[in-house]
Amino acid sequence: MTAYQPKVSVIIPCYNDKEYIQETISSVLNQTFQDFEVIIVDDGSDAATKKFLSGIHHEKIRLISQENKGLSGARNTGIVNAIGDYILTIDSDDTFDSSFLEKAVAVLDANPTVCAVSSYCNIFIDDHKIISLHAPIGGGVDNFLFDNNSVSFALFRKSSWKTIGGYDEQMRKGFEDWEFWISMTKQCGTVYIIPEYLFNYRQKAVSMSKDTKMFHREANLNYIYKKHQDVYSKKFPEVVDYLTNLAARNKRNEIKFRNSIDFKIGEKLLQPVRFIKHLLKK
Repeated sequence: MTAYQPKVSVIIPCYNDKEYIQETISSVLNQTFQDFEVIIVDDGSDAATKKFLSGIHHEKIRLISQENKGLSGARNTGIVNAIGDYILTIDSDDTFDSSFLEKAVAVLDANPTVCAVSSYCNIFIDDHKIISLHAPIGGGVDNFLFDNNSVSFALFRKSSWKTIGGYDEQMRKGFEDWEFWISMTKQCGTVYIIPEYLFNYRQKAVSMSKDTKMFHREANLNYIYKKHQDVYSKKFPEVVDYLTNLAARNKRNEIKFRNSIDFKIGEKLLQPVRFIKHLLKK
């Protein structure tokens, strides 16, 4: 007797998200398309989260535990153990509309040149209040060189993941999904965005994405540009325009800051200190 093989494997990396993961699981189990398995990867969570995860029992759900490897490592672990031809990745604090899988599977089934399917995104906070909307455009590799035109939540072919060697586990400080889409569109096709707000992204007061933008953006971009220099070198004029515009924007922000009331007050307050330091140097 042949073992059942679901068409889709849903991968949920989890790191200390016991407060939110039940909502994520419910949004998966409530899909109109039901031909899937769920793999939760406990990526070195605390004891409270481990206890919560161990209490989840459902015929569609498997739990894998590992030492902390970061998002890329957790996703790769889940996908290695997946038996579906299609992979859906969703983080353990996010949710999605019950119709997404049905619509996304239909797109992949009908379009061999599409390597991944995502959607527009609602950004919400803990009381489920939507605070902003995000409408990425997807597309081919040119659409991903200077901006991440998708979100990490997406349905893609497991064969495409194999082709590009999976998520880059060296990227542990964010932007791993952006690099993943560059790799995938470079080799496997395009990312299709369903023009509906089917994905719900939870914005936390403290989050990895905020930390990334504040402290790791430049290092991540440096890594991505060098890793994919084969495509960036072919777009040299566009790269020059992008970096020039970025420098001009930073300059405008600096001028705006220097003209702000806070900066001018700070300058006045520091004048006596600077005068004393000048006298001491003499």
